[in-house]
Amino acid sequence: MPVFSPETEGLLQNRNSTRLCGEMATCIRAGSCLSYKYTKKKKTVPFGRKSRKIRDEDRILQLFVHNVKVPPPNRIIGYLREAGFEYFSRVLGGCDEMLKELLNINPEEKGEGMGNNMIVQLSHDYLMRLSKSQTPTAFHVRFPCSLLTHLKLHFLLLLQDMSGSGIVRRGIHYLQKLKAANIPSDLIEQGQNRVIDASLTLIGERAKLKGQLVRALGGALASTTLLGVPLGHNSSFLQGPAFAPPRIREAIWCGSTNSTTEEGKELNDPRVLNDVGDVPVQEIRDCGVDDDRLMKVISESVKLVMEEDPLRLLVLGGDHSISFPVVRAVSEKLGGPVDILHLDAHPDIYDAFEGNKYSHASSFARIMEGGYARRLLQVGIRSITTEGREQGKRFGVEQYEMRTFSRDRHFLENLKLGEGVKGVYISVDVDCLDPAFAPGVSHIEPGGLTFRDVLNILHNLEGNLVAADVVEFNPQRDTVDGMTAMVAAKLVRELAAKMSKLSS
Repeated sequence: MPVFSPETEGLLQNRNSTRLCGEMATCIRAGSCLSYKYTKKKKTVPFGRKSRKIRDEDRILQLFVHNVKVPPPNRIIGYLREAGFEYFSRVLGGCDEMLKELLNINPEEKGEGMGNNMIVQLSHDYLMRLSKSQTPTAFHVRFPCSLLTHLKLHFLLLLQDMSGSGIVRRGIHYLQKLKAANIPSDLIEQGQNRVIDASLTLIGERAKLKGQLVRALGGALASTTLLGVPLGHNSSFLQGPAFAPPRIREAIWCGSTNSTTEEGKELNDPRVLNDVGDVPVQEIRDCGVDDDRLMKVISESVKLVMEEDPLRLLVLGGDHSISFPVVRAVSEKLGGPVDILHLDAHPDIYDAFEGNKYSHASSFARIMEGGYARRLLQVGIRSITTEGREQGKRFGVEQYEMRTFSRDRHFLENLKLGEGVKGVYISVDVDCLDPAFAPGVSHIEPGGLTFRDVLNILHNLEGNLVAADVVEFNPQRDTVDGMTAMVAAKLVRELAAKMSKLSS
């Protein structure tokens, strides 16, 4: 068991951050963060063994790098602010003015001056300069290059979460200050409207460009188009899904596999797959826009893409609350309800989970209330409460639980949906999979579907697929090598192949 110096032990027991430091100390003492392996002289050596002396700050750094039981980032930020200067000056070989500025961000006092992009850009600039430095630092001497890559990834995730979930209320606090200062409400609303209009204009113009490109190439009856919705604040547990869209894109094009789907379609063909970017969710929320308006912005973004024939949307979440505004927009744009195939460990049909009508656990209640779906089939369910079953009966939902999957398998692998309605919508929550296949989710629920089970259901489905989403991948809980990102990317690839149609 590691023995800490008196200074570090005192820090870990500091009552100002007891909850954070308790988790961190427990994780370190258990040795779970010391299992990262690196190669040296053709020999694999585990970090933390008695054969290699590790300083206290190195152990804490490994906790970030290996991403094992990392506490929520808003608590890590408190730790960084408390011990940041001394810690980083020892570990990174110097704490210069840029890093001091980064660690000194105060959401209450400087929120109006520190936008999301500035925080992320500061962290990116610092780490890039550090990685390219010609002067060897303590960081370079102590850690191999591969470890630097992992640190950059997780540190950037951490700092992005400062601007996302951990300090995402900055905009709301700023708005309250403006109101308290008697700033006219119409002035605030005009500013919000300009941000929303700019956001919709960007999505719309990108959709026009991609639509024109596909039409110019010819031969496409339906072209799958990615739209990211990086929203995580309606999650009831962890908010990491807000960071999923760029991780999924990175995994799709990472080069570890070829660009051909199992059905034989080439993703490099823009008639099969293209991308219109992300809805700037956090930037909109920073302006004090509430969820009612935000959901409308998401719906309007979806409609803008759907206006460009032959584009069909595949939405990258984000938590599952995004499915409501997306399905609403699809149904309204097509002029009628759709059939929905929903793969998930949970039914997400609470009336208003924890009092939030837009909770990720309530999205399908809003969909069914609005009449946007004729049939809703929920597959993979293995965590359902009495309310979930009652709500299912209320809305006539077809719920297929994992405890009876072996009996239901033949039916579910030969589904025919969408006849008599406007088409089929597929919503895939990554936690429908057993955590053995996808550990990087917020709500780990054992006993789920295998990846091949899911692909069999998707590949064999008969129906006109008009839109889909892949949600609830949480990069902050993924393995170091990004296994769940690759799983989510594979789901996106196969759904893109399913949705796209080329003339013969």
